[in-house]
This record gives sequence, structure tokens and C-alpha cells, in this order.
Amino acid sequence: MDGVADFYKERRDVFIDAAERHLAGLADWSVPTAGMFCWMRLRGVDDSHALISAKARDAKVLLVPGQSFMPCGSASPYVRAAYSTASPEQIDEALRRLAALLRDAEGARSD
Repeated sequence: MDGVADFYKERRDVFIDAAERHLAGLADWSVPTAGMFCWMRLRGVDDSHALISAKARDAKVLLVPGQSFMPCGSASPYVRAAYSTASPEQIDEALRRLAALLRDAEGARSD
């Protein structure tokens, strides 16, 4: 069992390092204490569904919009990211792409 926990901790640490590098100021998150998912609140995004189901998917960034977990399907600024099956390189690239999408969305709001 320790091997599985160590694996998830290593991937979590890679994910958090990449999030700090790419998403600082664009998203908020808490460091998970267990498991294989990280929840993030996307700053300036009221409804993550549109961003995630179209633009992020097209950029090959796979996240689950928070709306998928809401009892009434209401809008949510949250997304859930899985880090257990992606390589460190894939995690870094996905969060770099997500940061670019968030900056684009921020620019579109200010136009």
C-alpha cells in the first residue's frame, strides 16, 4: 500500500509544482492530502463548463468542470484535475496550456 501512496504523493507534488509555476494568480487550489485529484477555482471564471468543455478540450487539456458535481448542475468556477495517469511532462504542458486559456479569457473580458 505504501507504494501506491508514494506514487500519488509524487504525482501530486509534480502537479502542485506545475500549478505554482503556471497558474499563480490565475487559479486557487489546496494541496490534496490524499487521492489522485486536485480541485482548482479558476479566477475570473463564473462557469468553468464552457471553458473546459470546448476550449480546454480543443487544447487537449482534460479537466472535469465543477458543474458535473453540483446537485442541480449549477454553474461553478471549479474544475477537478486528475494527476495519477499523466506523466510529469504531460502535467506541466497541460497546466501551461490551461494558463494560456485563462489569460485569453481574461483578455476577452477586459476588451
